[in-house]
Amino acid sequence: MRFLIAFLIILTTASSAGQAQTPKEVSAAAYQHASEGRAAEERQDWAEAERSYLQAIKLAPAWAEVLVNLAAVYNRQAKTDAAISILKRAVQLKPRLVSAHLNLGITYFRSARYEEATLPLRRVIQIEPANTQARELLALSFIALEKFQPAVEQLETLYAKQHRDPPVLLALGQCYLRLKAFPQAVKRLQEFIASSPDSANGHLLLGQALDNAAQIDRAISEFRRAIEIDPRLPEAHYALGYALLKRADHDEAMKYFSAELDLNPKMTLARYQLGNIHLTRGNLDLAIPLLTRVVEEAPDFRPALEALGQALLKKGEVAKAILLLERAVKLDPKWPNGRVLLGRAYKAAGRGDEANREFTAAQQLSAEERQRLEEKVKGSKKSTNP
Repeated sequence: MRFLIAFLIILTTASSAGQAQTPKEVSAAAYQHASEGRAAEERQDWAEAERSYLQAIKLAPAWAEVLVNLAAVYNRQAKTDAAISILKRAVQLKPRLVSAHLNLGITYFRSARYEEATLPLRRVIQIEPANTQARELLALSFIALEKFQPAVEQLETLYAKQHRDPPVLLALGQCYLRLKAFPQAVKRLQEFIASSPDSANGHLLLGQALDNAAQIDRAISEFRRAIEIDPRLPEAHYALGYALLKRADHDEAMKYFSAELDLNPKMTLARYQLGNIHLTRGNLDLAIPLLTRVVEEAPDFRPALEALGQALLKKGEVAKAILLLERAVKLDPKWPNGRVLLGRAYKAAGRGDEANREFTAAQQLSAEERQRLEEKVKGSKKSTNP
């Protein structure tokens, strides 16, 4: 399921350095221009602010704080490259100027240059460990880069410092989900729901965490609550249908897969699940059109290739089944079930040698998997023994 970045923090507008710290060598004229620039900023006259700050910098080129103010004005005018250039100059002039590093990180972030944003944001935290804004933005950058472990480290630091507002809890839950750390995801998402009980997305995510933690009944309850709050929430009906399918409630699962398709006709997984249920029930005339469309939409989706191949094989369309099952095996040669299905198709076509080859390969793959599991169990037992 898609990962929803719901960490909505209103902090990505680059800000000025505040009242500029005036170096001793700055002339009265430079100071006057800087003051005029600040006044123009306050009345949102960005062109005048830019002119004033440029005049101040011309007279005092090493005035880093005014450079930060100028960069903020450039950002207000969508002059991103100019802002970045000015901020790089500011951090060179004054390496420990937090506002320069922070604004550089913000500017990169707002430009979706997340990797570049991480360096100045890390620098802010090195200089000023208590800077919450930098940690939040750094976590967001890691989330955008799908680097969930370092994102968790920043978010948990905020959590430990009592920054436990709903966006932090929700982002933590999402990151733990992506890391497959489901107990931790459940814990943080439960905290989020306690503070935001009417969040449909929160209930959906908590349901996903519970589902993956094998707490199916609780997951179903969360999915139902998400749909109750927002009947059009993307993927909620699918999630509920899939959980019901695990509980073998096929009829009700089909109802929710169909509901998901009504809301989102491009939801290939919902269509696949419907087709697979019809295949399991022997309703080939219903299964084949659904699975055919899934294969058209997702040509490399191995489970759909196998299901459609199996359906066509049952219907006696052996040649078509073989083509599909060969594609499936090529996608994952180490999946024994695909080998078995292809072997059956070869056998039905009178290609005995090829069928035996697939059956032998399937047996060998299954034996290797059993051996890996046995070794894993033995290793676990050894690690727990004193």
